[in-house]
Amino acid sequence: MNKSERDRVVFQSIHDMSSSHYLTKAEPILNSDVTEDIDDINDILELYNISLFFDNGVYLKSWSDTDFATYKEKVDTFKSAIVRYISNVDDSNFLSYFENIHYNYYESFWELINKFKRYKNISPSNIEAVLKKKPHQIRYLLSHKKIVSKYNRVLCNFLKEHQKSAEILLSIYEVENSFNKNQLYLPSFLTIQDKENIISSYIDSENCNTSYLPIIQNAKKNSGFRISDKTKLKAKRKYQQSTKDFFDNGSSSSIKYGVAISYPENATKVKHAWIEQDILHYEFSLDHIKDNNHPYILYENFKTVFEYMDEQNIIALTSKENQLGILERILGVRSKTEYVYGVAFTQLEMASMGQIYTYTNVLKGLGHSLENILKTVFNNILPKLYDLPSNINLTVPTENASALEKVRTIAPEFESILKQYKLFVENEKIDFEFLQMSSGPTAIKDIPSLNVNKYIYIRKDEQKNKILNHLLFSDQTLLTYVEPFKDKKYKNFVDLLVNEEEINFGNYEEYQYEHLNYLIDENYISINTSNLVDVTNWNRILILRDIFENEVASFYHYPADIQEEVINMSKEGIVYFGSSLFAESEQNYFNYYLNKSDFTNGLDLRNSYLHGTQANPTEIHLHENSYLLYLKLLTLVILKIEDDLFIFNKLKTNSE
Repeated sequence: MNKSERDRVVFQSIHDMSSSHYLTKAEPILNSDVTEDIDDINDILELYNISLFFDNGVYLKSWSDTDFATYKEKVDTFKSAIVRYISNVDDSNFLSYFENIHYNYYESFWELINKFKRYKNISPSNIEAVLKKKPHQIRYLLSHKKIVSKYNRVLCNFLKEHQKSAEILLSIYEVENSFNKNQLYLPSFLTIQDKENIISSYIDSENCNTSYLPIIQNAKKNSGFRISDKTKLKAKRKYQQSTKDFFDNGSSSSIKYGVAISYPENATKVKHAWIEQDILHYEFSLDHIKDNNHPYILYENFKTVFEYMDEQNIIALTSKENQLGILERILGVRSKTEYVYGVAFTQLEMASMGQIYTYTNVLKGLGHSLENILKTVFNNILPKLYDLPSNINLTVPTENASALEKVRTIAPEFESILKQYKLFVENEKIDFEFLQMSSGPTAIKDIPSLNVNKYIYIRKDEQKNKILNHLLFSDQTLLTYVEPFKDKKYKNFVDLLVNEEEINFGNYEEYQYEHLNYLIDENYISINTSNLVDVTNWNRILILRDIFENEVASFYHYPADIQEEVINMSKEGIVYFGSSLFAESEQNYFNYYLNKSDFTNGLDLRNSYLHGTQANPTEIHLHENSYLLYLKLLTLVILKIEDDLFIFNKLKTNSE
């Protein structure tokens, strides 16, 4: 066949979007006779890759049933040719075969060596020679458990010296696998101390990728991998120094952004926001706050003015996958147990912290304190508005206490109101003597709701849902690229559907038909008699959009017709329900700030203050920031409790 590497057929995965491209390249081979005297190993590996498409049921939609059956029969003959060829690989010719392999076929080569157990006929010295010449082959070797076992000592010795071994270890134990990479196996001769030494040497080396340092610093302990506190501290200090050096050098590639907040008098709007020179500006009407100074309204400003909550009373400050830019999604490395966020989340946090700081000062100027407002709402107003027990209690710090003393007061009170609400939901009353029987903190996920089936989530593990999510909502979809709307740059296909009434199916290119036909087959769109694209079920589309944008939707904040559609989607296995006070994204948000049980990069506020490992008492600004953060979290908890009570009362009233 004698082809260049770029003309070869490569099987990537069953979900890879390049499959049709490579299958088109495979057609000339499928339509020709394959000779038995193949002498180029790349020809054999190409036949193997073509066979993988058929083994995994991947084929061109343009093929008829007869075409597929004919090609399948042809592919079956490939396999005998592959076996004959690979069976001849042994210690005497291994290196000569290996040196001729195209880059895209290395993985396939080792798969066949493993599959047909040819490693039994290849000496350790030849494996050493391969690794010495091409060290990157180590990942292919580590992908096969039997090969690792066969060359245990060789691979162990190589990993001890290889400059990328630390990154391999971290990819196995810590780093998130975002690209369906193969599972890697380590030689049993590599001890826990060997792994520690590899990590420590990596931190000291000039080849250290500083993106891995926070992962090392926050690494979790497990039976096969433990990094000492000494090594973690070394990683932390090197990362801090590298960050300082980066900004001291005035790198032109750095991104600068900020938040400015003001409360003008005589403002024409209650709230106004704009961006100017990468600064996000907020203006909030001081007159509006002065004229509506009832404690309940001042508390509600966090929802109505500062927009801590969205229209479904879901916390709007959480990190969301769809807010990550394409570069934030694919660049860099992150821990598999990391709370993932990007610039959008950071800006929201800067804004929300700035808002609670400035609002606290505005309230002081009006003779109020935020702490007493929250106390009044929780202890007095909510019990009057809803069926909350009158003995529910929130104690707040004294005004003259230091920031550290305030945190030490509010931290256990935060835990207390969660426990109180849990008791109320479970027992319809709050027994403080019973409450005192449990001294440990309550997990955020364990706080129940008064309302069953409160939240709606999409089943992310379903492949069909992944495809729909990409076609309908991804900013990488090609379906927005259609005349005459190309220049409008809609962010996704649903955005196009919502804003344009006349989308002509005939204006799409042939390469886009496959995705459009998929949506037609799944009954999300149809083509009318005027050849225009119609949405088949708007309710379903809008439900999915809510879940895509927020990662959750609130069932009881929908009208009856949309609730009915949600139930249908649940029966079809598209969505499922959850019943807890906090949605999963909200639980993650709280856990990121409060502890490290779920996220290795968490701030661990709860444990640091309860166990006395917080910042030095003289670092007042750090304790002031922690206190403001606790105030924000406390406010969010009260808002969520009120929403739960509101839904419960509404359902109760409707049933009477």
